[in-house]
Amino acid sequence: MDKPTSPANLPKLTDEQLLRLVYSQWDLQQALSALTFLLEECDFEERYSAVQLRRFRCYESSIIISFARPFEVSRGKTVLGLKAIGIQLSQPERQLRDRIMDLRRKAVAHSDEDAMHFKGEILQPFDDIGTKVPLFRFQETLHLAQDDLRPLETLLRKLTYAIGSALFRLAQVSPERLEVNKVPAS
Repeated sequence: MDKPTSPANLPKLTDEQLLRLVYSQWDLQQALSALTFLLEECDFEERYSAVQLRRFRCYESSIIISFARPFEVSRGKTVLGLKAIGIQLSQPERQLRDRIMDLRRKAVAHSDEDAMHFKGEILQPFDDIGTKVPLFRFQETLHLAQDDLRPLETLLRKLTYAIGSALFRLAQVSPERLEVNKVPAS
């Protein structure tokens, strides 16, 4: 794990960057919790019903969306700057992050036609009256492979540790910046 910079070397964070840092910590903790639930409940050797697979897809969707949030520009605001928290991602970590970001953009947070996977067919259960019933079957498998999950867990822990360390260092030099009570706008 990268060694965080000392308080003296802490980059100057704007209020917007600090807010993104705090929210990124929460987003990444959400992703880590969803990943923990998936790892605890899903046995990749078992066969599951479509409903059970959807439960795992819910966990996976939460992982992907929560993980990606800090790295996406939202409403013209800043993204999580890794330099600001004193870390660099390895090539495999960057590839995993980029893959998750791509999944978020194309398959999870948006319905990209190129990423859709389903089969439609027409059933005629009553031959004598000609009634036709459409039936659609959707891909119910996970987007992330089992081999992705432990490296993702390690990356999430690395990022949350780095953010926590950066916030700790900031608390040593500017504690007043962290004494806040942010409430939603009405």
